[in-house]
Amino acid sequence: MEDNQYPHGQKMYDLIKEVIDVTGPRLPGSEEEKQGAKIIADQIERELGAATVTEKFKTPRHACISAIPWLGWVAFVAFCAFYLSPIASLILSAFCLLFALTHIFYYSHLLDPLFPKDDSQNVYAVIPPKSGNAKYNVILSAHIDSSWCWLHSYRNPNTMMIKTGLGVISVVILMIISIVAIALEAGTSVSFMGLSIAFNNVSANVHDGKDIATIVMYCLPLICLPGFYFLTQYLSYDKKVAAPGAMDNLSGVATSIEVVKHFQQNEEEIAKDAKFIVLGTGAEESGLIGAMAFVKAHKDDKELVNENTYALNLDSFRDMDHFNVVKKDTLQFVPFDEELIQLSKQAIDNCGVESHIIENPVGGSDSTAFAKAGIKTITINAQDPRPTDYYHTTNDGMDNLKIDTLEKGFEVVKELVRLIDNKYKDDASEN
Repeated sequence: MEDNQYPHGQKMYDLIKEVIDVTGPRLPGSEEEKQGAKIIADQIERELGAATVTEKFKTPRHACISAIPWLGWVAFVAFCAFYLSPIASLILSAFCLLFALTHIFYYSHLLDPLFPKDDSQNVYAVIPPKSGNAKYNVILSAHIDSSWCWLHSYRNPNTMMIKTGLGVISVVILMIISIVAIALEAGTSVSFMGLSIAFNNVSANVHDGKDIATIVMYCLPLICLPGFYFLTQYLSYDKKVAAPGAMDNLSGVATSIEVVKHFQQNEEEIAKDAKFIVLGTGAEESGLIGAMAFVKAHKDDKELVNENTYALNLDSFRDMDHFNVVKKDTLQFVPFDEELIQLSKQAIDNCGVESHIIENPVGGSDSTAFAKAGIKTITINAQDPRPTDYYHTTNDGMDNLKIDTLEKGFEVVKELVRLIDNKYKDDASEN
């Protein structure tokens, strides 16, 4: 039954439920993601009366966040290798750290060619301006795929960052220990080429300082093992417990469709010179692959991407007390458009909820891909930025979705579009 108190929120809730009932979780490059893209394309055509375009691309399997458990196992191998060759241990642990820095913290995708590829897709529709002459374009972007279950968040979000940080620190510690061991081998007669040789050296002269150093060096790597274990347990590859992605990010997809439909039905609210592009991206959880593919495909298409294009990335609407304007993806070193930051804050304030301007402390959003291409962009969400048991976990389902927050998210995005439109109305009146 439709809740008349939240007519748009209920409609968005129903759209989200339609997708999840059929697909469940939609991991990047999976068949479920393809199913979800098809359903969303049908929703766009049904709700907006606009033809959709599907653009396929390849996404690397386990080349970003989902590689973390594999790095944990490589770290275990590095630990074992230490007792045969500290040089091998150093190489393996350095690889883990380098991969984490370039592919998990910063989405460089340098090593993507080494990974198996799956097919993913973007789905978008262009809604032309009523006037026939677009003065500005608004891209309403949200990702279709959902995440693997982050086990630490699911089990205890309060310790999630501690466990993950310990894993990273443990890799660094093993690197340092390996370097010291190499230096000891080079400057002394101490050998790290096998346990039996080392302990034979110790038994020959138990009071020899070099032998004590050997014992210490052999024991030190043991402190790294809990951190390596936490890395292997970071997420589950089991589709059955993956995130259904109701909040993250079918809520954004539903918001984009509902906002455009509203303006189609209420033409008087904005000028008739706005071109809307409703965009559902794939493989966002693999490091923004879909948004990057869209930008690459359309960077020279001046009808969609020009100096008057605004990319509004809508990413997760659930928590009424946390309506956020994300001004920057910190680890991607990409700030977002200052004008859109202020307009977004104003839109939230105008809708009667408290606004928060934040930086995304880890990972990245599709706005990074737009910003790197020189497109004015901002990310808006309504999500507690602290670790929770419903972000990237199996709890991100329909039971955890809040219809009142969906309604408010609709109002905020609608208001932001109105504020952008006012800018062009003001420009027209001045001329």
